[in-house]
Amino acid sequence: MRVEAWNPNAMDETFENLSVDKLVECAEVVKREAVRLCPVGTVSRPIYLRGPYSGKTWTARDKGQLKKSIRVVQKKNKNGTVMLRKRDVRVYAGNYLAYYASIVEFRSKAFMRSALMSANGEMMSIIRGK
Repeated sequence: MRVEAWNPNAMDETFENLSVDKLVECAEVVKREAVRLCPVGTVSRPIYLRGPYSGKTWTARDKGQLKKSIRVVQKKNKNGTVMLRKRDVRVYAGNYLAYYASIVEFRSKAFMRSALMSANGEMMSIIRGK
């Protein structure tokens, strides 16, 4: 038996798009759970006015800044489009103003790891297509 015009790579892009869509959906589940579990500080303060770090914007604190910084990120090319071959989906916590995300995660409340563990069942149902 001979198969003509058989192209095994023809459906690769379709399967990759479907799998990345499921990855993004799973990442959104983890993000939602991380936002729910994220500790919220009780102190708000303005930018330092004195000392070695006076005037630096990152010295200010806002309640819920860490919670607002949790996001889902896809790897992109230099021109801003999502990469075609190396697809990558990540959930990040922290930014320039909430630089203390890793300190909170590893020193006191493991909210990101707990979010991943508690979202495991829902992620498995998304991957299985149920």
